[in-house]
Amino acid sequence: MHANDMNDQRYDYDVIVIGAGPSGLTTATALARSGVRVLVVEKHRGLSIFPKATGIRPRSMEILRGWGLEAEVRRRSQPNQLGMAISPTLAVPGQVVELGLPTDEVVAAVTPTRLAICGQDQLEQVLHDHLHVRGGTIRFRTEMVGFSQTDDAVCVMLRPRDGQASYQVTAQYLVGADGGRSQVRAGVGIEFEPLGSEGNHLAVLFDADLSAVLPDPPYVLNAVVAPGVEGLFATTGQPTRWIYDMEWHPEAGEQLQDWAAERIIDRLRAASGLPDLNPKIIGVFPWDFGAGIAHGYRRGRVFLVGDAAHRTTPRGATGMNTGIADGHNLGWKLTWVIKGWATDALLDSYQAEREPVGRANAAASLQTMIDRPSGDWQAHDFGVEYASAAIVGGTPLAGHRAPHAWTELRDPRARSSSNGLGDASTGSGRVRRVSTIDLFDGSFTLITGPDGQPWRAAAAELAEAGVPISVLSLGAELADPYGELVSRYQLADRGCVLVRPDGYVTWGCDGVPERAGDRLRDVVRLATGHRVADLVR
Repeated sequence: MHANDMNDQRYDYDVIVIGAGPSGLTTATALARSGVRVLVVEKHRGLSIFPKATGIRPRSMEILRGWGLEAEVRRRSQPNQLGMAISPTLAVPGQVVELGLPTDEVVAAVTPTRLAICGQDQLEQVLHDHLHVRGGTIRFRTEMVGFSQTDDAVCVMLRPRDGQASYQVTAQYLVGADGGRSQVRAGVGIEFEPLGSEGNHLAVLFDADLSAVLPDPPYVLNAVVAPGVEGLFATTGQPTRWIYDMEWHPEAGEQLQDWAAERIIDRLRAASGLPDLNPKIIGVFPWDFGAGIAHGYRRGRVFLVGDAAHRTTPRGATGMNTGIADGHNLGWKLTWVIKGWATDALLDSYQAEREPVGRANAAASLQTMIDRPSGDWQAHDFGVEYASAAIVGGTPLAGHRAPHAWTELRDPRARSSSNGLGDASTGSGRVRRVSTIDLFDGSFTLITGPDGQPWRAAAAELAEAGVPISVLSLGAELADPYGELVSRYQLADRGCVLVRPDGYVTWGCDGVPERAGDRLRDVVRLATGHRVADLVR
């Protein structure tokens, strides 16, 4: 039994997450997959019906791939052309502008996956179902009415929305994933800084067949500019379900009730150029086309993720994806601290690593996407560089997401096949062609060159001491038939690269020092929040 297991009964849960959007569900899933007891609290009666975001970027798809969810997300997705058509109405020819989003061919050079056009509501359902299978708990129609924290715990007061009495639950940590008007953020006194706004918008979710006036596949965005019907038709991942977004002016006295179904239908008919269109209105959603950033992502045992920490405009499909990355980053760190594998100091690296990303993405979302350089997408997905005490260094890769390289995994027992990757039989046993991206989930992973036996022995010592670490060596578990592993990881024959559970490189070395065991032990301690007075060189 781990020492921390004896304390489990002091808490109802290890972590409570407020909010069942993508960032909250990602955080909870990362925890539940590692056996952490997590409760998600959602005030609404179920998951959102509104696809507030529809673009799942390649890095987010890598995370979902690692959890075995890529195929289901693809099943719920829709083929699209990654540009914006601009015309008077959908029925009138116009022009197409690039949005800086990459083609599948360009993406394939740096990742085994690709962008998906899948509605946020569909993604939430996929994450919800996986969380349930992994033992996580979700309570709908339940709202947080207050919380307090001590040095040892967080006490959260919950109230069912069906009239039952309020009750208290305790946990080691609380995560606020409760959106731009976050009660959790307000409860710990973290200020929110607006970065700018381009006004109020009204989004209409509707079902209709627009295929008569659109190419196949359609463009992801379709702007109409005829006077009186200015707006944007956006795909949602389902061929007959659309969002029509337009500006509206509540500051001038305009009210939601002014937009009755009949008026909306007339607007959709005029904007589409289909006078006989018979759309089914599913919902109307007012929102602010603005961005902002929280002045802090942590207060004691309370953390913020997603829109509670940063708000972006829809431009570039960065908002939901930034929140997914938040949850993935925080999830493994909370897990390691709860299980006693890391110190509380590791949790400080969450803000150090994710706040600069949130601020940069929020600010960038206020800039136009039209004719944006095509290389910008890669900077967002794979150009993020973390700088924190949990990044040890030793290689130019440190702080970066570990590169994608096609390799062959010779021992299928070294990793699960949750990604749905097939096996191929060879004379020396089964071999799987995998991306290195598929190798990182849950533990530290040490990749070594062919002469890295001292590093293998050092990792084995750590594993015997209870540290979740695995080792994969070129010439043993791994083969490099395409030459990508050595080149992209800058892997020397006696060198190694250490990758964190979230797939980011924390350290590398191009040789073997005299005391390799001490060196690796100290590096792992630094990467997990411990202090090391004298790092063995």
